[in-house]
Amino acid sequence: MDQLSFIPEELVRTLQQGRDVANPDTRCSSSTLEMLRLLASLDVPRELLACMLEMAEFSMHHVRYLAGPLVLHRSLWGDATPSWLKVACVQDRFELILSEYEQEQVGDYATPTEVLAYMMPATMEAPMHRNYVDLYLWSGNEVMKKHKRLPENATSFYELIGEHPIEFSTVKNDFQDLSRSIRRSVVKHAAQQGWGKRRNRAKVEAIAADPAQVSDQPEQVSLF
Repeated sequence: MDQLSFIPEELVRTLQQGRDVANPDTRCSSSTLEMLRLLASLDVPRELLACMLEMAEFSMHHVRYLAGPLVLHRSLWGDATPSWLKVACVQDRFELILSEYEQEQVGDYATPTEVLAYMMPATMEAPMHRNYVDLYLWSGNEVMKKHKRLPENATSFYELIGEHPIEFSTVKNDFQDLSRSIRRSVVKHAAQQGWGKRRNRAKVEAIAADPAQVSDQPEQVSLF
């Protein structure tokens, strides 16, 4: 049985073809990018998606950012991160990578979803500075709205907790500082794991056949 049978043939052909990054005609088509987005929405292991980005000659940074671990605040509460949030982190990370690819950019910041996941264990450990409380509430509202985690009759997270809405301008500096640190940490750990070296199709098939061979453990670090 072909372990890659669930991947659209157009995508396989695109990834297998030689690529000339100087020629924009050889970049992934919009339809191919949409197929990649579909695979991410189906909860395909991020390591398999990262292998496919390597084959498609995405930047080393993007490959490492996708393949790298979920970064959580170092805490005994790390295991309390809900499964849906971990899945959302991968999906939103991949979505950001494809958006940057389409704009021919390599960004500096992680997603609000990753910021929320990182901060969650810290909130269970000790009171935080008001600036970080605002950032946590803002991130929570963004993520819960996007991933439809609010109760049916609620329009925002702020309604549920009786807080006034927080504007991005209020938390912008803290968001940029923390999300930049998170993304750098993700990329650093992925590089230490050997990501960024080009993989052939055999490696992709091996991961597709046995996703358990790659580590899916969050990385606990202290960034603030």
